[in-house]
Amino acid sequence: MVATSLDQHDVVIKNYQDAKSNLESLRKLGATIMHGVDATRMKLYPDLQRRKFDRVIYNFPHAGFHGKEDQAHMIK
Repeated sequence: MVATSLDQHDVVIKNYQDAKSNLESLRKLGATIMHGVDATRMKLYPDLQRRKFDRVIYNFPHAGFHGKEDQAHMIK
């Protein structure tokens, strides 16, 4: 498993309350974790060029609102 984020590590930790423990859990499971990756341009990253993936999942990015992501008027 490869887990990536567009944001750098420090931004991920700041914006997501459970990020630190989630990242540690992924590491313990043997996942490769990469920050600062634009997943729409994966071919630009040497560590990703040689890999084959069964699935690529794009999650909704953090919109910069803390605690309000679930409010429909904030997501447009």
